[in-house]
Amino acid sequence: MTPRIIESPCPENADYQNTLFVPITGNPAGYHHLVLAELALRQRPELSRVVYLLSNGHHPDPFKRSVTLPKDIRLQLMQDLLASLHQDSGNRLNVIVDQAGETLRLRQVELFVSIIEFQREGQVRLLDNVKNIRTVLMSDRDYKSQRIQILVGSDLINRMQDPQIFSEADMKEMSNLAEWLVVPRPGERIAESLVEGPSLKQKILDPDLLPIALKSYLNLSSTIIRRAVYSWQQLPAYLPDKAIEHFGSGLSKKTTEFSEWEARIQELERELLEISRKVSRQLFERKDPPKIYLLETSAGGRIAGSLIGLPGSSKFVLGSQVAYANSIKEQLIGRFLGDEESSLSEELTKEMALAAMKNTEADLVLAENGMAGPPDGNLRSNKNGVCHLVLIQRSEMTEQPHETIHEVIQENPFFTKQEHQIRFAISALELLSRQLDLSPPSISH
Repeated sequence: MTPRIIESPCPENADYQNTLFVPITGNPAGYHHLVLAELALRQRPELSRVVYLLSNGHHPDPFKRSVTLPKDIRLQLMQDLLASLHQDSGNRLNVIVDQAGETLRLRQVELFVSIIEFQREGQVRLLDNVKNIRTVLMSDRDYKSQRIQILVGSDLINRMQDPQIFSEADMKEMSNLAEWLVVPRPGERIAESLVEGPSLKQKILDPDLLPIALKSYLNLSSTIIRRAVYSWQQLPAYLPDKAIEHFGSGLSKKTTEFSEWEARIQELERELLEISRKVSRQLFERKDPPKIYLLETSAGGRIAGSLIGLPGSSKFVLGSQVAYANSIKEQLIGRFLGDEESSLSEELTKEMALAAMKNTEADLVLAENGMAGPPDGNLRSNKNGVCHLVLIQRSEMTEQPHETIHEVIQENPFFTKQEHQIRFAISALELLSRQLDLSPPSISH
């Protein structure tokens, strides 16, 4: 069904009991805004209408306002996004559900985009939107006592605890006027005070109702999409083909002003420097620090660089290697990878680490084997943001010649490649730091 643009808070003659309202407080609109609504429709199959409430862009955070796209482009993005649901190509979600043998519920309901906020200058609070919808609702006696259904993420629900954003009176009024359908965001714990307390009428939705590939889109956000643009990343995995054209032209002027992505990279670099300094101190505290060999794939040398860049690192860093291509991994382990063998696994990472220890005089080998690439729009891999870490050290304290530790890191698959690289390096050094705390003062052979 073709999405309709309305200049009111809700469509005329709406069946409000079966209408879902989805506030778009950020920008740009992306596949995650479709997946959030899809989850609600799967848990509430009686819903027959979805109304996206498009923000006027006056975000309470001044920084958010500085990266807000113009109104016309944000509206065009939302139209392109919804129209793509009924196109044969150019929408990755359609491919995902078709391969899973399922159908998007969003294709079967009426879709609306409300631009009522465009008529206002200045910030429009979420509660204002709820009141506007309820004002229309009160004119129909059949719906006077009905709560409207609002879809939000758990991040917003948690922000409702801040009295500077939502007062106690606001919370009471919102509970009386609306039922909040809450989508749990990965890694976001919903505050117990909101779940258990009587202050807010809410329903926590079950992400397992989505196909696995769609479920990963709960990790996506408007901020992540903007970072992807700033880092010159491909966008077909984030929004449909036609929308990319409008989005790129709308944000290109802002890339020279300030880059959220650059700020994020600087923040991660500071974290990496902090953990590398900690590891360096731990090693210097030892009378006889172990000789360490560092083996990396997708981290691209960031682990070794962070340690070697510190004074005195020659006392404990023996050397390093970046085995990026599969051919280099094969040279390292002395065999070819099988046709069905994954180049990203615990077994292969351990084999690489053992080979590095055999070929060097290292007391300790730290190996990273991951996939830092962000999704590029195809469906060939679902391992973006996955990293295997293996730490092997020689041991004289047990009958086994080596002690091996393995960890799997799963980062947000939609992060940029550079974000993944630095996060993998941080995780690797955190693993090394924890092991140095646990191991005896001297592990040299």
